[in-house]
Formats: sequence, structure tokens, C-alpha cells
Amino acid sequence: MNDNYLDLALYKRYSPSFKKVKHIVVYIVLFVLCLVISLAFAFPFIYMVLMSFMKDSNSIFLYPPVLYSGELRFQNYVEAWQYIDLGQKLLNTIIMVIATMGIGIVASILIAYGFSRFRNRWSNLFFNILLSTMMIPWVITMIPAYVEYEFFGWIGTRLPLIIPWIGGSAFNVFMLRSFMDDIPLELDEAAKMDGSSSFRILWQVILPQLKPCLATLFVFSFINAWSDYVGPSIYLQSSPELFTLSLGMQQFFSSTGRVDWNLVMAASVIFSVPMVIVISLAQNAFVRGIVRSGIK
Repeated sequence: MNDNYLDLALYKRYSPSFKKVKHIVVYIVLFVLCLVISLAFAFPFIYMVLMSFMKDSNSIFLYPPVLYSGELRFQNYVEAWQYIDLGQKLLNTIIMVIATMGIGIVASILIAYGFSRFRNRWSNLFFNILLSTMMIPWVITMIPAYVEYEFFGWIGTRLPLIIPWIGGSAFNVFMLRSFMDDIPLELDEAAKMDGSSSFRILWQVILPQLKPCLATLFVFSFINAWSDYVGPSIYLQSSPELFTLSLGMQQFFSSTGRVDWNLVMAASVIFSVPMVIVISLAQNAFVRGIVRSGIK
């Protein structure tokens, strides 16, 4: 009997087929576990999509929950679009996203390039001062900033939401500088020997190697700009024609408390789709950027 147990132990340890079956079982268990966790996290989004096709608002409050009312009512999307003039608010949001992202990312690249390649004895001091601004809660600067923008006559315009990005973002500068520091200085020196200027080195040597980092910053910046509610609600309340999608969602809630939740869900799907598309398109580079920044 001992010999049989010994043979079985040796078979399990050295048999290629047994190892293969073991690995397949482990992969299946992990796949099922990941699938269950993914569905748990995705359920709120799936529920939102299903509720956007309901016939009326009361269907959402039925118990037990009803996920399908017998028909897919696409008219909800048309009504939601017309109810708050989603077309104009979509255009306003796109203008805000392009302006803030374009100015913010370009400014952050230039600032990070300066900190990484043009160093002196004060560089680390100024860089630490820049990073310390990340620890200042935005509520502390909200009132002074509002008073300043009101003094300039910017309240009711897009300027308070765009102009501050000229200084870049401390988080963006931190990430970009970390990636730039890993690029060998020998590449810069070789380009200078060929007669390249500093801006040409940045454009042709540095930036092509920053694609994962830029993709990460692009995703973060897009989500922040697209879903920003606090900024527009403070500075654009007096200009309804400049309302963004995040402010437009508030118009579904009337002063009487009546809400057409099926229209809210339809508008929420429209609001979410661009973020899902951007994350899907930039997913590979985004993951590489997060992994590399985590390794640092």
C-alpha cells in the first residue's frame, strides 16, 4: 500500500498531464471569480441602461425589481435629449473639455520638461512647493478664487474654468517628470549634437516615449473635465446658455420633487458613453502608464 501511495505522489508531482489539468482548473476558478466580481461592479451601470428603456418612472420603484418592461422604449432617449436641450449642453461640455485638457496637458508637459532637464539648486525646492499644493483642499481656495474672478468680471463666463489650467496640474507635472527622469540624458545630448533645439528634443525625443503616461493623464483629465459639476455650478449659474451636461442633469429634478427617472437614466447613459469610449480606446496605454508609475 505504501508503494501505491508513493507511486501516486510521484505521478502527481511529475506527470505533465496532471499539472496541465491542475492549471486549467485553477484558471477556470479564477475566471469565474473575476467574472462574478466584474458583474457585481458592473451591475449599477447595467441597471441604469435597463431602466433607461422603462415605460414610465414608476417602473423603477417596483418590488421585486423589474428589469424588463416588455419593450425597449428608445423614445426615452429622444425625450431626454429634448427635455434639457442636450445638444447645446453637449457642445458646451466638449468646448470645456478640449480647452481645459489642451491647455492643462500642454502646460504640464512644459513645466515637467523644465523640472526634468533644466535643473539648478532651486529646482527641488520649487518642485516640492508645487507638490505641496496638492495637499491644499479646494474648499479653502474656493471663496478667494470666486472673489478674484468676480473682480475681473469673469463670473458667468468659461474663463474661471479655463484660465487656471495655464499653470498646469501638480499631479500631471509629478507624473510627467517621473517618466522624463527615466529617459537617458544621452538622447538629449545626441540630439543637440545634431543641432536640435530644446523644443525639438521635447517633441521628437521625449514625447514619443511618454505615450503611456500621456494616455493615463488624458483619461484622468477627460473624466475630471467631462464630469465636473462643482466648477460649472459655481461660475455658470447666471449663464444657462453655457450649462454643461453635469448641470443639465440637475434640470430633471423639479422644485416639486417630481422626477421622470426613466428620462434621468436615459440622459445618464448618454452622459456616460463618452467616458466609456475614451477609457476603452486608451485602455492598453492607460494600464501601461499606471503600472510604470506604480513601479516607480
